[in-house]
Amino acid sequence: MNKATKIILALLVAGALVTMVAFTLTKNKEEVEAKVYHPEVNAAVTVQADTVSPALFDQTTAFTGSFEPNREVAIGSETAGKVIKVNVEEGSRIGAGGLIAQLDNELLQVQLRSAQANYDIAVNTLNRYEQAVSGITQLQLDRAKTDILTSKGQIDLLKKQISQYRITAPFGGIVTTRNFDLGAIVSPGMAMATLTDNSALKLVVNVPENSLSQFKNGQRINVTTDVFPGEVFQGKVDLIASKADNAHNFTVKILVPNPKYALKAGMYGTISLNNAVANQALTIPRAALFGTTLKPQVYVIDQGVARLRDIELGTGNETRIQVLKGLQEGDVVVSGGLVNLSEGVRVMVVK
Repeated sequence: MNKATKIILALLVAGALVTMVAFTLTKNKEEVEAKVYHPEVNAAVTVQADTVSPALFDQTTAFTGSFEPNREVAIGSETAGKVIKVNVEEGSRIGAGGLIAQLDNELLQVQLRSAQANYDIAVNTLNRYEQAVSGITQLQLDRAKTDILTSKGQIDLLKKQISQYRITAPFGGIVTTRNFDLGAIVSPGMAMATLTDNSALKLVVNVPENSLSQFKNGQRINVTTDVFPGEVFQGKVDLIASKADNAHNFTVKILVPNPKYALKAGMYGTISLNNAVANQALTIPRAALFGTTLKPQVYVIDQGVARLRDIELGTGNETRIQVLKGLQEGDVVVSGGLVNLSEGVRVMVVK
C-alpha cells in the first residue's frame, strides 16, 4: 500500500468518525430538548376575578390617639416661706381644698392677734362713748368708728395673707410630682407639685379634613384600648379644633369618664366610626389593586385578555374600596394571580 492510499484511507476514517459524533450529538440534543418543559407562549394565566357592581358601601374609619389628663396644673406658692408640714407624697390622691403643704406663718399670726386686740379695744371704746351721757364729742365718736374699720381691715388682710401660707389643691386629683421637702424655703412662682385630674381623660386624635364632618360636639363615641382588649369605654366629643394644622388635620378631643382610674394619661386609644355611603357605590376588593398610591390601576378582563386600566379611588374599609372613575358596572377585574400578569396576557378565571 503506497503512501497516497494510506492518506486517503485515513481521511475516510476521520470523516466517518466526525459524521458519527455529529449524529450522536444531534440525537442527544433532540432527546434533551424533548425532556425539557417549554411553556406555551400564549398559554392562559390562571386568575381569580370579581365583577364590579353597585352596593351599599359600609365604611369603618378608625382614629388612634393618646389620652391626656382632664386637668393638670403646677401647684406653687403665692408667697415666700419655710415648709413646716408636708401632707402629700408622689402618687397621693387628694380632694379639692386638701392640704398639700403648710408654710411657717407665725409672724403673721402674732400680727393677727395684735390686730384683733386693737379691734376689740376700738369696739369697747365706741360702746363706752355711745353709752356716755355727756362729755363725748362727735369727733371722738367718728374716730372710734374709724379705728374699728381700720382694725377690721387689718384683720381681713392678715387672714388673707395667712391663707396664702397654706398650699391646697384647687381640685381633686393625684399628686404626680412633688418638688419640695420638709424645711425647704419656697418662693412665689416656684412649682412645688403637679396635680393631675384623671377622673376623666381626654382622648386626643387628629382627624383629616375630609373626615371632620363625622364629628359633632356632644356626640357619643365608643373608645377602645389595647391595654384592655374587649372593653369599651363611653366617650363624648368635647372639642373640635377650629383651625387645621399644616397637614390639614384637625384636633378632636373625646372626654372619657374614668371612675375606676383604669385608664392612664399617655395610653393609646382608638375610636371607630361606622358609616354607610348614602348612595350605592362601585367597589372592588383591595386585592385587585395594582400600580401605586398616586396612580392606582386594575386589570380588567376583556374577552379573556387582561387589560391594565387607570382608576380613581374613594374611601375604603378593610376589604373593599370605592371606585369613583375608570370602571363601570359589569366590568370584571382580576382579584387574584396578579403576579404573573402583564398587559395583553390571556387569562383563565377560576373560583
